[in-house]
Amino acid sequence: MDDMPSQTGPVPPDGDARILIVDDQPSSRTLIGSLLKAEGYGRLAYAEDGVAAMDWLAGNAADMVILDIRMPRMDGFEVCRAVRGQLGQDMPILVQTGIQEADCRVEAFQAGASDIVSKPINAGELVSRVRLHLERRRMIDRLQRYQDRMEDELRAAQSMQLDLLPGAEDIDAIVRPRGASLTAFYRASHMLGGDLWQVFPVDESRFGVFMVDLSGHGVSAAINAFRVNMITAGLSAERSDPAQWLAALNRKLVSILPVEHFATAFYAVIDPGAGRLQYAAAGAPPPLVLRGGGEWETLTGGGLILGCLADAAYETHAIELSPSDRLFAYSDALCEDFEHPDRSPDTGTIAAAVQAEAGGGEAFADRLIARLFGRADTDFRDDLTFLLVGMTPS
Repeated sequence: MDDMPSQTGPVPPDGDARILIVDDQPSSRTLIGSLLKAEGYGRLAYAEDGVAAMDWLAGNAADMVILDIRMPRMDGFEVCRAVRGQLGQDMPILVQTGIQEADCRVEAFQAGASDIVSKPINAGELVSRVRLHLERRRMIDRLQRYQDRMEDELRAAQSMQLDLLPGAEDIDAIVRPRGASLTAFYRASHMLGGDLWQVFPVDESRFGVFMVDLSGHGVSAAINAFRVNMITAGLSAERSDPAQWLAALNRKLVSILPVEHFATAFYAVIDPGAGRLQYAAAGAPPPLVLRGGGEWETLTGGGLILGCLADAAYETHAIELSPSDRLFAYSDALCEDFEHPDRSPDTGTIAAAVQAEAGGGEAFADRLIARLFGRADTDFRDDLTFLLVGMTPS
């Protein structure tokens, strides 16, 4: 048996393809080898039966195997099954056989054969099948490399996007000195999403909470989330006035968002010491104020969605808060089941679930999702974000 050095990587051009020819008849091995050499395939190895083939494959890489069915010690069916199962290799296996029964051919494909060539060998058919499967393998390799590269880039982008969100230390540094607590949850429906939330100081006694849900999913929505993050970093002067802040953000988004892209948003300025919350909204689901006594109410006053009209105006609303009250803001994935609209939880159901789970200590987000949807690891068709703000540290 001729040997070749082990090599891994993409399938090379035809002339450099590594092909193992397995046949117990020396004349058949010679014939197949001669036909392939005449077509420019120079890297050939030979095995006299299935056992020898498996020994070679255990230490060498092949781009294709041309395999006889009827052989002593280990037949072609066994080789196919061992290559696919024991070795876990996916190179094309071209089976050559003189058996014409349909059952034999079915068994060959079930064992893992890629194609069948009839004996006696037809030179044109053999070479055409070899070229076809090597080209197909190269195409699959190219697609796999592209997919691997894209997944690497998406993971990097996902990490960058998660870095936009405030961490636990950032949250505590802002809200706790001002007499509040904040629990946040974010999950993208794909690796990248269009939801973004932020918390930042307004002055010594107040802090701002911002949520935005950009249209679309995946890369385009994530790019727009990065854009929003850059814009909001420059709006520090407007932070104390929710309506002015949303209006300034909207003007920027109108000029940079692609056509038919938009966003819904909610921005609140909270003063726990004074027991006061000011807010403005842009088409977002109405947040809930959960009262300490068990009552709840929605925050009214939704404005025009962001990114549509440059001179859109927004209104600042105000509400009084007591120390035991909580604010719960959420994106529409929590209240809209797109596949089963009749199963979408209404506002009352969400409020009752939050009231039931908010005082339960750790894992509030998992317990809330499980209560509303039956399981904590529910797959959502849209990006999901929600924030729970307490007026006293938890």
